[in-house]
Amino acid sequence: MTDTVRILIGSDNPTLHERVHALSDRVEVITPPQLEARPTLLGEIEIAYGGLGPSQISQAHRLRWLQTGGAGVNGLMTPEVQAADLVVTNASGIHAEPITEHMFGMLLMITRRLAQAWERQQSGHWDGAGLGERVEMLAGKTLGVLGVGAIGGHSAKVGEAFGMRVLGLRRGGEPHPHIARMYTPDQRREFLAECDVVMNSLPLTERTRGFLGPDEFRAIKAGAIVINTGRGATINTEALMAALREGRLGAALLDVTDPEPLPDGHPLWAMENVFITPHYSGSHPGYGERADRIFLENLRRYLASEPLVNVVDKQEGY
Repeated sequence: MTDTVRILIGSDNPTLHERVHALSDRVEVITPPQLEARPTLLGEIEIAYGGLGPSQISQAHRLRWLQTGGAGVNGLMTPEVQAADLVVTNASGIHAEPITEHMFGMLLMITRRLAQAWERQQSGHWDGAGLGERVEMLAGKTLGVLGVGAIGGHSAKVGEAFGMRVLGLRRGGEPHPHIARMYTPDQRREFLAECDVVMNSLPLTERTRGFLGPDEFRAIKAGAIVINTGRGATINTEALMAALREGRLGAALLDVTDPEPLPDGHPLWAMENVFITPHYSGSHPGYGERADRIFLENLRRYLASEPLVNVVDKQEGY
């Protein structure tokens, strides 16, 4: 570590810059405009908090630590980054509450027929025909949590509060206090056959790409609702649409898609029982402040030569 620690910060928030300087007089903050004006600074950066693309990372020869402002890092995991003497940390944990609320919001919209009620409200005429007779209860249903990290764990807790039986699937199969039974990836068809609702928050890795494909949708419980807020490519889109067309799925509620952005005219837009939001489920007031707190705590640790938090396994991709 050099005497002066040069940090690229992608945000132009002056308060953040002040908080960084307050941690140590050894730090020098570099901004993207400064880097653009002086490209040679790229080779002097030791820490980056946003502001660098994969191609720049491979040229930042002194870079030792990269903090991202989000949880997903699959776009950064090039072979060069994986091989480099570089620690990558993320903002995992700050998305659990908003994404859980988003998933249950979409789910309640379907089960309580809220979208149909809203459409009828626009006519200014009281019409409850066919609504009350078609609602469903979450209580008593089986919720399957696909990926039991911070988001999945919080979703399990909320599902339990709704009176749902909660199952989980995670790579190691470790138990969770709010999950009745845990499955492993090789048991995913058995897991899917039990679930009335599947909440997918899997990261995208080589292991999880196409995790739900034709065989999985053939095994899934008839009428199940699939919710995806992880990464679009963890679900095979063609297999998902086939399951919807054939009536094997009750609904697909998608905050992420493959491809993404979903192109104009894509068949998913017009399919019945599909609800799409444009990848904003993790957004919430104070997002930047919460991400900054993780970075600042990690910077304090880095300067004190202490272990960092939220370290990404670069080979696994999360």
